[in-house]
Amino acid sequence: MCFSRSLHYQFYVWYFHTLPYLLWSGGVKKLAHLLRVLILGLIELSWNTYPSTVYSSVALHVCHLIVLLSLWLSPAASGHQGGDRGHEDKPKRQ
Repeated sequence: MCFSRSLHYQFYVWYFHTLPYLLWSGGVKKLAHLLRVLILGLIELSWNTYPSTVYSSVALHVCHLIVLLSLWLSPAASGHQGGDRGHEDKPKRQ
């Protein structure tokens, strides 16, 4: 969505369900809950502005950039916790 040449309402229907998950799953602590709700509201307002204006397009791109950066800068989630546990279960050779 960040790099689309043109946007259609079908795209918004396709991805608006995932926006809360994407915003709250980013591990960036500096994005307060109020800012996340504001980003959701600005995305909604940008999509519902017809015909689109320069300001609604800029707001949409900035919001998408914030979502992308918050996901990019989040710590990588691993499939397990506690380090490499595969070696602990094997019996030791003598």
